[in-house]
Amino acid sequence: MLFDDETVKAILAAYYNCQETRSSADTLRIRHITTHSLVEYFEFKFVYTEGSGTVAFIRNITESVLIEEEFTSMSEQYESVNRELCVAMTNLDFHLMDIEQAHKKVAALYRITSIVQRTVNEREVLEEILDGITRELNFNNVALMLLDERTNELKITAFRGELDASIKVPVGKGIAGSAAQGRELIYVENVNNDPRYIESGKNCISEVAVPLIVQDKVVGVLNIDIDDGRTLQSYDLDLLRSLASQIAMTIAHASHVAKVELQAITDGLTGLYNYRYFRAMLDQELKRSIRYNRPLSLIMIDVDHFKHYNDNNGHRAGDEALCIVASLIRSCCRDVDFAVRYGGEEFAVLLPETKLEEAEVLAERLRQSIAEYYFTNRETQPNGKLTISAGVAGYPNDASSALELVDHADTALYKAKVFRNTIYSYSITN
Repeated sequence: MLFDDETVKAILAAYYNCQETRSSADTLRIRHITTHSLVEYFEFKFVYTEGSGTVAFIRNITESVLIEEEFTSMSEQYESVNRELCVAMTNLDFHLMDIEQAHKKVAALYRITSIVQRTVNEREVLEEILDGITRELNFNNVALMLLDERTNELKITAFRGELDASIKVPVGKGIAGSAAQGRELIYVENVNNDPRYIESGKNCISEVAVPLIVQDKVVGVLNIDIDDGRTLQSYDLDLLRSLASQIAMTIAHASHVAKVELQAITDGLTGLYNYRYFRAMLDQELKRSIRYNRPLSLIMIDVDHFKHYNDNNGHRAGDEALCIVASLIRSCCRDVDFAVRYGGEEFAVLLPETKLEEAEVLAERLRQSIAEYYFTNRETQPNGKLTISAGVAGYPNDASSALELVDHADTALYKAKVFRNTIYSYSITN
């Protein structure tokens, strides 16, 4: 057997140590590579005996070493497999947890969409969506931001939580505006590290913005501020994408229904309420006034010498004048008032919770506003300007029924038209 230099040195060192100490030396394990490139293992042990001197015992332990190495390798493999199994079991636990969570989220999505699909009123739809998200998904600060196409800004239309509802976000600005511009969900885990963040609430840690898209058109953004430190998983984001798609379609449907309903109750030329809706609201408001003993007033309006204006300027100019009169009437009214095109050049304003004296003040403001407006060719009118006459009546002073209220306001208008460009109250005429 031929050994390499290092092995020879180790053997000689063990031999000399045995000679010097006259005691048995430590056993050496030698790894030897044969001329055929086979690996063999030998065990050397030097023993000192009186009379015989140092005796070397050499034993081939190749088989036992190989068995030992195989056992060690198997043990290592077992440990590796065991570690992999532990990881797999852990991942399986997470996977099962994900499936369970995903099931809960999908069930929540179904409940939310089933609720909103039963609602057609646009405002009620928005409120139902927010209630569903806060209840089913446990988000506290949620806003539905709809796109104002005139200003290209996202405006908070409905929200839950501690948010600043006055915020307007231009498309392309902020996280919500960037989501609208990019038409993709944006999830920012730490808003303090994102320069796009626009503060809209308290203690916001994370923000997720999901664009609402209908027929390839962005109509708004579902925006959620997260203040509890939770981290959204991929299935959470997928759920929000699906929810946003449902929300967008529901809002679009509700908006369409609202437009159809509005068309049914408004005048096609002026955009004011029509006569049919006026009659329904008059009956409803009078019943409420009688029940709660509250005042209700009515102003009947007629444009003076309108036929003369039409004949001299044409029907197109006449229509434009009616639209301007309608706009001026609307601008003088409160949100709770009902401005109506009664028919032709006649208008009406129904004023809930309004005393007769207050209605007279409003009627005079309307008269002045229209008389001062510079209508096209107004100088051709008999008084050199386009004017109105108005009659005012109220409950309970002048009438006890809807029919009486209209008749008495009409009577006052008839008196006013004797003089033109003036206001009469039924109480004064009688």
